[in-house]
Amino acid sequence: MASGSDLVEILIKLLAEVERRNNEYALAGGWAFSVLVEPRATTDIDLLILQDSPSQEAIRSLASSVLTPTIVHSAPMNLKHISMWRCIGLHDMQEVIIDFLLADSPFLKSALARRQQIALGNQLVATLTLEDLMLMKMLAGRLQDQADLEKIDECKEDLQIDWSYIDQWKAALGLK
Repeated sequence: MASGSDLVEILIKLLAEVERRNNEYALAGGWAFSVLVEPRATTDIDLLILQDSPSQEAIRSLASSVLTPTIVHSAPMNLKHISMWRCIGLHDMQEVIIDFLLADSPFLKSALARRQQIALGNQLVATLTLEDLMLMKMLAGRLQDQADLEKIDECKEDLQIDWSYIDQWKAALGLK
């Protein structure tokens, strides 16, 4: 797996390519958690993107701008209201995983429309809002997502959270 500093370099290059292709995007997953709540280790890149015609070849083309070689799953993986293309490749002989989450539902399109600009080092990048990150973590429900949600709960007095927005989407998505 790529080291933290290598992942930052890959992320910056990937975001430059996404922007060059005029794809709307927002950081998700561990990277979004790190900039919105507190830094934590992550071993992959999760990126919510909007593409007119997402396909294996379109995703491969995007990922191959930073990874050589690049392997893209043959079809998007579908997880509770989230479709994603997983890419695995090499950068300087280190394995890197990039998950392209597709903004292909009303919730994910709303999350993408609400994205915000955050400083990552000396560069501004688009990231999910805290509320949309929380909802995506509720949908995914993995152990890491649960731990992240617990950390957000511990810090909630220091964070500005629009609970009515969360409650609205929890009801729409069938979340408890």
